[in-house]
Amino acid sequence: MSAQQINAFYGGLVALLLVVGAGLLWLPQKISSEAYRAAFAAFEGYRTAHPEERFRYLAVVDYSKPSYLRRMEIIDLVSGEESFYRVAHGKNSGELFATRFSNTPESGMSSLGLYSVLDTYIGDHGKAVRLEGLEPAANGNAFSRDIVLHSADYVSLGYILLNLVTFNGPRIGRSNGCFVVSPDDIDEVTQKLSRKGLLYAWSEPH
Repeated sequence: MSAQQINAFYGGLVALLLVVGAGLLWLPQKISSEAYRAAFAAFEGYRTAHPEERFRYLAVVDYSKPSYLRRMEIIDLVSGEESFYRVAHGKNSGELFATRFSNTPESGMSSLGLYSVLDTYIGDHGKAVRLEGLEPAANGNAFSRDIVLHSADYVSLGYILLNLVTFNGPRIGRSNGCFVVSPDDIDEVTQKLSRKGLLYAWSEPH
């Protein structure tokens, strides 16, 4: 292959990546109606059992969506305002999609169900929030597993494009089971969820 052909190839590849990147930025932001209904059913059940508690925000993570989408929605329960974020799943839960889940320590998998958001702290990954699993069978070990919400550089459009170039598919990176968002989003996400927040992770039954 001549130098001219190589330059043309890489030029075309860069153009393709720019088109793909632009397309990813403009994909519709929406979680499934099933995830939405399941989250609010869990929220209402918990609120009924704990009428003394008041909540301002509910985060819904829809693991039926591929990881390049903004598949975490945070809902302001007072104003109805919605915001959307990319979020990673556990490395042993799947590649592009999360299809396997576990509550077992050291599994490297994500866990489903309802979580209470605890305190904000500064840890190995910078700002993060601790989570307590509220469903013993599904996520009751979350706190002892150190399952938290933090940020990492692998949740980014750049990482998606890097995976495309290296033939790993249009996906973000994966965690050890934590909920991981972009460093650009962590301040906003923690500010909301630390104000009386709950988080619900959902996936289609497999």
